[in-house]
Order: sequence, then structure tokens, then C-alpha cells
Amino acid sequence: MELTKPIKIGNLSLKNRVVMAPVKTGYATPEGQVTEELIQYYVNRAKGGVGLIVLESAYVDLSGKEIPRQLGIYDDSMVEGLRRLITPLQEAGSKVAVYINHAGRIANPMVTKLPLIAPSSIACPTIGVEPQGIPHEDIKKWQNTYVKAAVRAYEAGADALEIQFGHGYLIHQFLSPHTNKREDEYGGSFENRIRFGMEILDEIKKEIGADFPIIVRISADEFVPGGWALEDAIRLAKILEDKGVAAIDVSLGSSCESGAITLQTLGTQKGLAWEFASKIKKQVNIPVIAVGRINTPELAEEILVSGKADLVALGRPLVADPLFVEKATSGRSKEIRRCAACHQGCLDELRAGRRFGCNFNPSVGKEEEIEIQKAPQPGKKVFIIGAGLAGLEAAYTAAARGHKVYIYEEKGEIGGQVLPGSVPPHKEELKGIVEYYKEVLPKVGVTLNLNHKVTAEEIAKWEADEVVFATGGQPIVPPIPGLKEYGFLTAVEVLRGEKQAGDKVAIIGGGLIGMETADYLSEQGKKVMVIELLEEVARDMGVFEKILIMKRLKERGVEIYVKTRLKEVGKALLVETPEGEKELPLPDTIVLAVGLKPDPSLYEEVSKILPQEKLHVIGDAKEVRKIVHAISEGRNLGLSL
Repeated sequence: MELTKPIKIGNLSLKNRVVMAPVKTGYATPEGQVTEELIQYYVNRAKGGVGLIVLESAYVDLSGKEIPRQLGIYDDSMVEGLRRLITPLQEAGSKVAVYINHAGRIANPMVTKLPLIAPSSIACPTIGVEPQGIPHEDIKKWQNTYVKAAVRAYEAGADALEIQFGHGYLIHQFLSPHTNKREDEYGGSFENRIRFGMEILDEIKKEIGADFPIIVRISADEFVPGGWALEDAIRLAKILEDKGVAAIDVSLGSSCESGAITLQTLGTQKGLAWEFASKIKKQVNIPVIAVGRINTPELAEEILVSGKADLVALGRPLVADPLFVEKATSGRSKEIRRCAACHQGCLDELRAGRRFGCNFNPSVGKEEEIEIQKAPQPGKKVFIIGAGLAGLEAAYTAAARGHKVYIYEEKGEIGGQVLPGSVPPHKEELKGIVEYYKEVLPKVGVTLNLNHKVTAEEIAKWEADEVVFATGGQPIVPPIPGLKEYGFLTAVEVLRGEKQAGDKVAIIGGGLIGMETADYLSEQGKKVMVIELLEEVARDMGVFEKILIMKRLKERGVEIYVKTRLKEVGKALLVETPEGEKELPLPDTIVLAVGLKPDPSLYEEVSKILPQEKLHVIGDAKEVRKIVHAISEGRNLGLSL
């Protein structure tokens, strides 16, 4: 397969064409130093067979930092830690590139406590703080931060260097006419706008030698009116080739104005970045790297075979499964925990100041769990009621540890709430985790019983060592006068296709489920309104996913009422607003999306007849939360049995 063929970038030989793209983890110290946690995270990806690991973004100056625990390369004291990180990755068989960057106007002033800098005083919309335009006399100072960082990477033993020229960061801010309004020799014409970055490249080559491989990451288009566009990127790529750059890593967008495209979140066009990479590849003779939601070996192979790129870069897919390459090359691609580009467990958690992880892989950040160890006393009989994600992960983990596991599910398929969750537009890849469990559960000996609703009496007859209640939650039905008489559907019923909504729909609840149901129904041409009690809808959505869904709903004319409570259903919908009561037209269908509540009834019944020490409640049956919590809870229980 093309994926496994060796390739050279510059004078650096790679064993295959898989690159680990940089993804910030938040595993460094607050000062930017390497930690054992960070080392183990990358070592597992190296052991998984990646040809080239591009380390996460290392900031070249304190003023260029984005998150509190970001990897740093701004001081000579970083070199030893970087060497401790790089060496074991090389020993595990991967080549390593250090990736250097200054965020410019995208830096987080709450983290840096320093003024923002940029070529011109134009604020990033997502930051909202106006940067200081770099005075002409300080240009060399800021260029030198990159040069010194490159020398540190070289001294730390890196095999290559990658420099960020894209994504709206500092060098890109010079490149783009949208952010560069300078009137000196670093602004204006194309030649002037690329000067800042070109001089950095020249100085780095002087310091570490022309033969050291340098990869440049570019945005082929930033998708901003009057900004950096494909024709600019092609001109730049040709110049970079003439400069002796070893490879070009092609991405898209600006983290300020087009962050959803940059991060390739759900709702963006899958494959768009590969097509732009293909356009760049046709214009240069050095290797081109494609990136963006390449979450299966088949997709990676297709990109390489079709000639769109010479290498493929996987960021979040290697977060989700560090053994991606190993499984792909050993005929086990169906066993890959596929990234769904949801951001919920990784970037959304990191952005919220919580721990970086993965929705679907609970071992991220707990690298010792990559290989599940056998239990000291295997052979327990473990019965799990419910085949949602919490139950499935508990079953897999317990069986992998050597226990005999039985799952009972009252529906005819596994997956629980992720199945209706995968129905709204752009959410179909969430089903990948269900396909994963279908593949791996039989291989670890799990016995699956579908269409089987168990009773307390039946459970009492099992010769069970452990009984796990993963029975999920039930939709909340608020006590609204007239609601039951008029009739309603739940969002889950609608998304599962169990019941059909009419042409005019009122959705009660504007959280993630409500908004995604509105997206689903409005795409079908139905007239939809959303009634939300709080002052903001989609509060539990990731920022970029929310931006995209709100844009789609606005285009389809979905009416959204916030700070509005449905008070009564009669000849109209009587609602209470800050301005007082008013009536909204009666719809054909009312859909409830006000959340779920745990259903402990079966557990409570069984706890009266069996010892509580052998009973366990996990997932939504315990507390309604997100996918990341359900799977993690399943894993933790499986490890404890």
C-alpha cells in the first residue's frame, strides 16, 4: 500500500507516509517544559508506527502563547527537556520534527499577561484585544525569536523543523493583506508581505545549515474577503521550493476569521483541504503533505494513490487511536477508534480549561492504559445491562482483562444515544465508534444479547459476580398544562425515525440536542421554532460547531426564542418572556428536547434482592453527561473489576 512506502523529505528518510500533525495537548508545565506525561503520550504514537511526528506547537516567545500549559521553546532551558522528549520517539522508530510558532494577535493575553503583537493593529475577533503593530525597529527582534527557537530544536536532536506560515498566526499575519496594512518594506506588495517569513528562513539556514530539513505549513486559502488566497499560496510554495524547503504542509483557514475550516470541525466540507493540497502539489516538485479529517486508512490511501499529496498528516485521528498505523498495516483497520472531528473530548475540553482527552478513547492522557492488562483474578462473570457507550466500553475493558462478559440490550442494536446523535446533518461519523465496538467485542469474547429486556427476577437468577447497570436515561417531560393532552414527541424519537414530525414544529429546549434536532428537521424543509428558557441556545456546543449550526438555522429561517418559557399548550402556545406573556402559533408537532434524567428503577429493584457490592451504575443511568464521561466511566469500571 502507498501508505507504507518510504519517502524522503530533503535528506531525511521516512519509513512511511504518515505524519502526526501538531495538536496542542496541554500536557507541558505552566512554564512550557516537557513532562513525563507528554513523553508517554508521544511515545505511544511512535510505537504505533508513525513515520514522522510533528510535535505540538512550541511557542517561540512568552508573548506568543495560546494555552496555559503549552509546550515552549522560548529559552535555552527548554533544550534538555525537548531532548528527553525527542530521543525515545526516535528510539521507537519515528522521526521527529519540532514545530515552532508565535501566535501574534491570536495569543491569549489572559495567559501571557503581555501585550499582543502583530504586523498591524487589527484585532482577532475570537480574542477581541487589539494588538500592537510591530515597530520597524523591532522586526529583527521578533524574527530572532524564531531563529533562536530553531537552533534549540536542532540542539535538542530534532530530525526536522516545521515552521507555521499559516492558520492566521504571526507569519501569516504578515502574509495576508487582510491583516497586514504596513507601509514599510514588510507590507503592501506580495514580495513585501512575504519578506518577514523569508528572512526568518534565511537566518535559520545560516544558523543550522542548508541541509537541515525544514517543513513549512501554509494555509492554501484563509477564506477571508480580501485575504490570503490560493494564487498567493501557489506563488509562495514555488518560492519556498526555490529556498530549499524540504516539504510543504498544506492546510486551510485562519484561526481568527475561519477557525472552523482550520480545525476541520463537523459541518465543514470534508476533503476540501486535500483538494487544495492537490492544487499546490501540481505546482511544485517537493513533497506535499495533506491534512484534515483523514480518519481511516482507506481515506489516507485514496489521497496518496490519487496523487493529491505525497504524505498524509493525521492529528486528532492519532489522538483517538495511537495504533492507527499499526492496525492499518496489519489488516485491522476496522479496530481503529475513529475520530469523528467532534472536538468534544479534545479541543473543547482544552479550551474550557479542562483535561485534554478524547471522546472515544479514555486512555488519552492515561498512556499506561493503551495496553489493557489482564486482571489479577480473571474469569469473573460480568453481566452488563444496556449497550450504550458506557456499557460497551465497560464490556470491552472487562473482557480484555480476562473476564466473561454478557451484554443485554432491549433494542435491536448497540450504541445507545450515539445512534440518534449521529442522525443530524454532519454528525454521521459519530457512528464510527459503534462500528468499532461491533468489531472488537466478539474478538475479546463478549456475548451480546439484543432485543432482550431483563427483569429483576431474571437478574436474581444469574450466577453473576458483577452486574453493571448501563441503562441510560429517560427524556424529561416538564409538567406543562395541556402538553400531554395535545401530544408531543421526544427528540430521540424523531432522530431515531420512530415517529414523524409534521410540517410545523416547535422544539422545546435549545441545548445541543434541541438545536441539532432543529438542524435535522429544517433541512427537511419543515418550519421550525425553538423555545429556550435560558438566555442563550447551544450553550453546551463547541464554539465552532455552534457558529456553523447557527448559520445554517438562520439561512433556513428557524425562529429562536430565548429567555422564553412554555407556560401552557391550548389553542396557541402560551409563553412567558421578559416582556410578559404572549402567544405563539400552535405547531403541528411539539418536540421535547429538555434533556434526559437517569432511570434508576431497575437498579433500585435489584438492590433489594442482591448484595450492593456486586452492583454498579454507570453512564447516563448514574448521571446524564457527555460521551467522554460515559466511555471513561465504562473504562474505569472495567479496570476495577
